Amino acid sequence: MTTDDIAFPSDAGTGKAFAEPIPAALLDAPLEYILVDHVRQRSLCAAFRRFTHQGYVDREEADAVVTYLRYDVDLHHRDEEEDLFPSLLRRVPLEDNLEATLARLIEDHCHSRTMIEAISKVLAKRTGNARVRLGAGARKLLLAYATSEHDHLAAENGIVLAIARVRLTKGDLKAISATMKDRHGVAA
Repeated sequence: MTTDDIAFPSDAGTGKAFAEPIPAALLDAPLEYILVDHVRQRSLCAAFRRFTHQGYVDREEADAVVTYLRYDVDLHHRDEEEDLFPSLLRRVPLEDNLEATLARLIEDHCHSRTMIEAISKVLAKRTGNARVRLGAGARKLLLAYATSEHDHLAAENGIVLAIARVRLTKGDLKAISATMKDRHGVAA
């Protein structure tokens, strides 16, 4: 399965596609899986921009965001930090100068985790109504996350995945696939 075989949700442009699961079969093509997950993350950023514009988040969507942030984003970071990045470092020649880029991306993940905790606290609040109202601080936080994540994803797609497609071997991809499947609870 490849990204060409995936039917992206019709609401992808509205910022709700982040809640759509990625077909498990795509784990057979780990770089494609990661790329599709990046599409989901961009969808989340679009949702955050929409939330800040409207000044609230519906309770059901807030719960979906919190679940996605706490579970899916953590898995994604682990896929990259434990599988993709180390595999790349074993394959790239020094002239690719990838170590500094990967170190920066791991720092981004750490910063993202801090922001995710703060965002989760805001969106998990139970106020008794069907909406989570967003004050100025919450809107600023959501926009900061969306901006940071947008830049981060551009580097991962434009640099890391591009180099990975050239440098990683079929054996590397098979090993990455196996450990990602294990991490995601999918039979090998």
